[in-house]
Amino acid sequence: MSSKKRESSNSDNGEGRKCLHCASEKTPQWRTGPLGPKTLCNACGVRYKSGRLVPEYRPAASPTFVSTKHSNSHRKVLELRRQQEVQRAQQNQQFMGQGSVFGVSDGADYLIHHRSGLDYRHMI
Repeated sequence: MSSKKRESSNSDNGEGRKCLHCASEKTPQWRTGPLGPKTLCNACGVRYKSGRLVPEYRPAASPTFVSTKHSNSHRKVLELRRQQEVQRAQQNQQFMGQGSVFGVSDGADYLIHHRSGLDYRHMI
């Protein structure tokens, strides 16, 4: 086999390639992602194509998988997101309490910490 063919076969099998979402180096098939062809592993590519690739999702075999932050189950990902929302709400309440003097605020900080309208982040 010529060196040119050997180089192309190495690039086809993904040698030296990493999934841009989960950093996995081994996959049966490289798939198209938001940054172009062959940028996502098979698991992340399938999720991306169906519109369900979220930051909390990781294949269990991923080197960046941390069980407290990630899951390979959609139901568990939704649960993790709910927990994060509760933590953010608690932190915002604590922060709002610290911003006022003796519990009284002039209201200037209200618009900074409270959004008006719907928040669509939880739907992504």
